[in-house]
Amino acid sequence: MIDNNDRESERDEGQRHSRRTVLRNVGLLGALAGTGALASTPARAAKDDSGFRSADGGSPNPGPSLLYDEPVTAPQFENEPPWKADPLRVAGTEAYVRGEYLYQDYVYDDYGANTTNTSEPPQPAPNSEDAYGENGTMTGDVVYPTDEATYRHNAADLVEFRATRHEGKLRYRFTLNTMVEPDAAAVAVGIDTGESGGTDDWGYGIGTLGELGLDHTLVTWGSGAELDGESVESSVDLERNQIDVTVPLSPPKDATWRHYLVVGLWDGENERFTPVRELPDSTHPGGAHGQNPPPVFNVGFRFDEPVGAPNVNRETGEVAETTETGSRGIGYGHWRDHAQAKALAERDISELHADVDFGKLDSRVTDRRIPDSGFLTCLYSSRYDLGSGVDAEDDVLLGRIQPYGLYVPESYDGDPTALHLHLHSLGSTYSEYAVLSPNLLRQLGERRDSLVLTPEGRGPAGWYHDEAELDVFEAWNDAARRFAVDEDRVTVGGYSMGAFGTFRLGGLYPDLFARAFAVAGGAFESETYEASTPKYLDGFRNLPVRMWNGSNDKLVPAPVYTSTEQRLRELEYRHELDVFPGYDHFTFAFRDQWGPARDFLGTSTVPESPVRVVYRPIPAQDAEQFGLVHDGAYWVSGVRVADGAADGRVDVRSHAFGETPPVAVNYEREGTEPAPHTKHGTEWTEPTSDPPKRNALSADLDRVSEATIWVKEAGLDPAEPITLTVDSTDAATVTLATEQKEETVEVPSGHTETTVTL
Repeated sequence: MIDNNDRESERDEGQRHSRRTVLRNVGLLGALAGTGALASTPARAAKDDSGFRSADGGSPNPGPSLLYDEPVTAPQFENEPPWKADPLRVAGTEAYVRGEYLYQDYVYDDYGANTTNTSEPPQPAPNSEDAYGENGTMTGDVVYPTDEATYRHNAADLVEFRATRHEGKLRYRFTLNTMVEPDAAAVAVGIDTGESGGTDDWGYGIGTLGELGLDHTLVTWGSGAELDGESVESSVDLERNQIDVTVPLSPPKDATWRHYLVVGLWDGENERFTPVRELPDSTHPGGAHGQNPPPVFNVGFRFDEPVGAPNVNRETGEVAETTETGSRGIGYGHWRDHAQAKALAERDISELHADVDFGKLDSRVTDRRIPDSGFLTCLYSSRYDLGSGVDAEDDVLLGRIQPYGLYVPESYDGDPTALHLHLHSLGSTYSEYAVLSPNLLRQLGERRDSLVLTPEGRGPAGWYHDEAELDVFEAWNDAARRFAVDEDRVTVGGYSMGAFGTFRLGGLYPDLFARAFAVAGGAFESETYEASTPKYLDGFRNLPVRMWNGSNDKLVPAPVYTSTEQRLRELEYRHELDVFPGYDHFTFAFRDQWGPARDFLGTSTVPESPVRVVYRPIPAQDAEQFGLVHDGAYWVSGVRVADGAADGRVDVRSHAFGETPPVAVNYEREGTEPAPHTKHGTEWTEPTSDPPKRNALSADLDRVSEATIWVKEAGLDPAEPITLTVDSTDAATVTLATEQKEETVEVPSGHTETTVTL
């Protein structure tokens, strides 16, 4: 068992208010406007009315400043009259808002029909290496033309649909995720007014998509639009990726009209949706695989888009009523496109529709149909414009609108609650755990009354640095503005690549997390899985970590995870490595039992003012273009490495608490839950006596040129002289600071002892 040091936990309870903030719930449909400045060490100050810290002086907040910045609004989420309603920003949901009907679609879900397996989701055996990666992420098989500059691998991706009455006519607005050229994509809306008759043929090369009985067909290709073959008024906004169409229809006040919506590419020369070929060329999509799929990439009105196949008894073939155990379908819902892909393969989208109630529009009611618990696909606006569409070569989602998965427990009532950040594995997505390991969400979320956040990481292979690290904190910022997050009870974990991210983010931002849980991974120098431990493990002194690894894991073999454990043991940090005999890389995901991890994460809290802070700045890990500069933790900040050094290390102890360092004890044990395994770890025990409290600091600086120590957070009395003892490899500047004062001390290399008065 790994426990926080009891004395530090008790002492921190009384001091927690001095540094951390509980982010208040500003509502699922909170403010979307505003920008925030980026800085590597955001200043600490009192909370403002929103629950976020203001930017007035003081010690740094934990983590990057963008975790606290005000939200921004992507152009696709902006409005011009007559449109006024805020976007829903939860995919697969709809609403009536004061005369507008809104539907929010998923993003990066534009994969068209399933042309390679049109019956059931692919089901490779558990432990198959096809469980993750490009063979198991999306159900649809249609790919974009090779002209990347025009189509950006994303041109037919619907973001939002709106409808309203305006000046006696119907007005529709369609928002696409990517729009480089106004005529690259086309949107078609089929309308069933409820009258007898109608047609099933959409025309425009689409053909039939089920027995729909369409009374009207609206098609727009950005710079033009037709209703039932006749030209109608339309406009396009290339900045907002929005197409606005007005049609001369006037539904009765009590009417409910059924709408269907599809998006594909536009063949302007032949005035039709561009057909899907076997192989793509510069203007035609590919991926037919001998089938005749509809020329459609994206279908709207998917309110029941599934995540995770039903559990199936492998011996009897019976579908289980519960998903507590059993196999789950690979490729089923990762990109939230499964129902869409199957419907298009069968040419029947009759179940994918929206019944627009014009009585509700006319009465201007507000009726938001957004779940308040369960697994949500949330959309946020990034502060950074990296381009549009998808960078297919590097697997990066570039757009301003990004998705993340958020599990909300049924117990959530608006009060501050715990947050567990669980990072996805290589080749997977934000919905990985909802698809493959739903028990993880139940056991680490529902049964701990905790939110569970899985960022997309800007794609399947970002390794949680640069753009992927940016995405983690932007998604976290967005989630904390929708729901009340207790920052003292944030934990981090992940699977495979997500375990790598757990060690990376935990080492670089240890003061953000109470505990860390890494599955089927380790700490690697790079994504090549080199069996060498990165230096940022030094930051884990105050962050206990548990590792689960399989003895038969070929992707993350024993030398990788044992070297990680050995380094933590050398550092005398609290940790435990549990090795499960016979488990390979995917067994944990398929067996999907997490009870001991739930208990380990528990109700732990982030230590506010630990007695000792160890931190290693590594400039190569920074991404200054996104404001991601890693330069300290807890009450040490602004650490700079010496000239010519690749990294540095600070090890600072406060003597103000009068506590002797805990005694590190190594152990080896046997475990039984969730399956038999061996345990290797280090725990801390209490020393037999404590020294007297002193208003003093001792610091070891290795290749460091600057460091700032916040004396109040270190337990020191700034009104009394402070004894500063430093052992340094290089000449350095050490600053002792409070919110009101600071004193800079120049220390030479070697050993020095100085008395500092603030």
